Amino acid sequence: MEKELKREIWKILKALFFIIFSIVIILPYMVQITTYLHERAHMSVLTKYGVSNYYSANLLMTIPNFFNPNAESLGVTQFNFDQYQKLDKFQRAELHVSGIVSDLRVLFLISIYLALVNVYVIYKIYVKKEVNLGWVLAINWLLFMWLLALIQITIANITYPNGDTYQLIKFLRV
Repeated sequence: MEKELKREIWKILKALFFIIFSIVIILPYMVQITTYLHERAHMSVLTKYGVSNYYSANLLMTIPNFFNPNAESLGVTQFNFDQYQKLDKFQRAELHVSGIVSDLRVLFLISIYLALVNVYVIYKIYVKKEVNLGWVLAINWLLFMWLLALIQITIANITYPNGDTYQLIKFLRV
């Protein structure tokens, strides 16, 4: 009885460790990957129109910046502002929409993956009668937390005064 109790406590501690590790270490870097993809979309459009640009991410500061609500340094594309100002309003619109579209693509892919994996889990439980799916739950946890973070970041980007949507509206004015 005592041996079984210790085994159950150990299982709970391992799960708790995984949850804490995933939130503190893994999730910030997953968001950093998404930030890079978002900024890469901007860079692609800037390059297309001949605007000098670059992106740099400080991977050592990813975790502290992720948990700092005032941090704006998870990664931002730097570009030549004079060249940027020479773009017409439709080119600027393409530039600002590209980041949002990148975010929506990632959100869509994660959502599709979660839906398909959960159909697979239902199949394994009800048809195959297998319930040892710890790895599936771990991956689902990580992706679900990533999805929640990305939804929040996308909403912030759309509503933030210096975000892509604000810039899009600002430069599409006649």
